[in-house]
Amino acid sequence: MFQRLRVPFFALIFLFMLFPSFRADARMVSVGLSIGQSTLKISSASAMTVTDGAGKRHSIGGTAEFRAAGAGTVKAGNHSFRLPVTISGKAPLSFNGRRYRGTFRIISSGSGITLVNVLDLEEYLRGVLKMEISPSWPMEAVKAQAIVSRTYALRSIRQNNGKNGYDLRDSVLSQVYRGINAEDKRADQAISATRGVVVLHGGALAFTPFHSDSGGATADVAAVWGGNMPYLRGVNEPYPPSSPNALWEVHLSSAQVEDALRQAGADVGPLREIRIGETDAFGRVNTLVAVGARGSKAVKSHAFRMAAGSSVIKSTSFSIVSRGGGASGSMPLPLPSRPSSPAAGGGKDVPTSNTPMSASEERQLTALTEQGVFNSEELMDMLLNPEKRKGYLVRALRTRKPETPSRPSVPQSPSGGFVFRGKGWGHGVGLSQWGAKTLAEKGWDHKKIIRFYFPGVTLGKM
Repeated sequence: MFQRLRVPFFALIFLFMLFPSFRADARMVSVGLSIGQSTLKISSASAMTVTDGAGKRHSIGGTAEFRAAGAGTVKAGNHSFRLPVTISGKAPLSFNGRRYRGTFRIISSGSGITLVNVLDLEEYLRGVLKMEISPSWPMEAVKAQAIVSRTYALRSIRQNNGKNGYDLRDSVLSQVYRGINAEDKRADQAISATRGVVVLHGGALAFTPFHSDSGGATADVAAVWGGNMPYLRGVNEPYPPSSPNALWEVHLSSAQVEDALRQAGADVGPLREIRIGETDAFGRVNTLVAVGARGSKAVKSHAFRMAAGSSVIKSTSFSIVSRGGGASGSMPLPLPSRPSSPAAGGGKDVPTSNTPMSASEERQLTALTEQGVFNSEELMDMLLNPEKRKGYLVRALRTRKPETPSRPSVPQSPSGGFVFRGKGWGHGVGLSQWGAKTLAEKGWDHKKIIRFYFPGVTLGKM
């Protein structure tokens, strides 16, 4: 199964002479795909080559399961390899149902092993962009996202400096990366058109965070994560974005608010009042003031949001209403059972409606989404075609199986709890993706979009 390969040194020299035009601008990145595992199953459409830690090359078949064997070694079949191990092949490598460009590297990770994908930065972006923005959006918005994602990745790489054996993760801890499976022709066009372009401030790579929807105005980085970056101050968008989360509302019990405050470092005991403290120039909440049996305390709104859940309190642009009296209207919406298979034709049979959804319908749609009623294709269809949202809601409710009412998943305290009404989704710092889409639709190019969301920056080549 395994065959040792020997490549004479003079042959390597010949190869370098034969291909002197190797791209000088290539920037290799390493992405952690699976961390601290006991086994890793890797495959390819062609035979794979393993290069062990001693530099010895071995030819293996199209599928291999690598097992952690301790003492800096890994096993595949009856063979042991010294770590780190590099795996390559003529065809793309596959792991966990996804195909990847570049090579794989297996490294030691505590008592387990970690799988790392090593590839060119521009190829990495091909597996990122579609996961962060819809490639069907205006090309200038997609280009802006490509530049921002490239800059974000490079800055993260330099800050991490290969810690733990890789530069980036494949999740939201860095940027969502799904390899070849996520590649798209329009996204590739945006990456190619902006190849090597990054965002700079003072000659250095800028910090370029992004989020879904600012709600009309972005946040100052100081109010969210602290620090002072002049190009990450809040800006007021000239046109309101039309995202599915332009407006949202959520009901929380007093107990839930108390728990979130406690996690955010503001344990004031049984809650008597929570009110908005400081706001920025655009009305975004910077701090909250909680008053309880143990006194009062101020807390950053961002810290409270993360403690309550970033998909619950969707942004820090919100107002608070105390729900006095009983629990009227606080019962969670009945949730439909997921159909066994998507409706034929996906979203083609979903009617459109230009009539604005009521607050009650918005709450229903939000509840259904949080329960996973809609698949990723349906969610993307709603993102791209807001006029279909009501149609999806009606269809989902029609497919709901009869069921007995369950206990409220959000129990109300005697005081009735609180209602948070807000705008947008995300931390609010940097580029707003839905905002960029709107600006591109108004004729802005990618350079103007980036300079708007990151005032004072320049664009240059890495």
